[in-house]
Amino acid sequence: MTAGGRQSRAERDALDARAMRRVCDGDDDAIAEIYDRHASVAYGLALKIVRDALEAEDVVHDAFVAIVERADQYRAERGTVVAWLVTTVRNLALDRARRRTRRAQITDEELRHEPIEPVVDPESSSVLDLERRAVRAALGGLPAAQRATLETAFFEGLSYPEIAERDGVPLGTVKSRAARALSALRVALEGPLEMQGVGSGGEDE
Repeated sequence: MTAGGRQSRAERDALDARAMRRVCDGDDDAIAEIYDRHASVAYGLALKIVRDALEAEDVVHDAFVAIVERADQYRAERGTVVAWLVTTVRNLALDRARRRTRRAQITDEELRHEPIEPVVDPESSSVLDLERRAVRAALGGLPAAQRATLETAFFEGLSYPEIAERDGVPLGTVKSRAARALSALRVALEGPLEMQGVGSGGEDE
């Protein structure tokens, strides 16, 4: 501790490193601790790059999802957790800003050639139906707390702060549950959809 009772940077870095080890062990409170310590810095950086409050929040959320997914890759000797977080936020924010710039470059001429009515492809409809079934099955395999967080956010439309207030849990815990749930869904959906040829991009020979 410093003379004023505040944690030094070295102490915070040590706490972060220990928290990352707990993240690897599946401790939701650990990523919540990292979020509480560094979310404001991450948000400030994201906002500076994307210049949109909602997009900045999305970037921060995606960054914490990425950290949860790659927690086992963290090595303290390569750098601090906050440095890793800042790098992740910066890369995600720049990618989002570049995508937005590319979308803005679509000309009026290109837009005029877009079909007014969407064309319904029977094969695409079957794929969408398969995806819905796979998502429902994957949701059913999540731990109850993680599933409830996602269902509340997506189906009831509550924000993470609203969920935290309603359930009486820290905001960081809600976000860590959502991050772990989204990560688990990605893994769970890869197998079923690939076996059916969804998203493979290949064509029959």
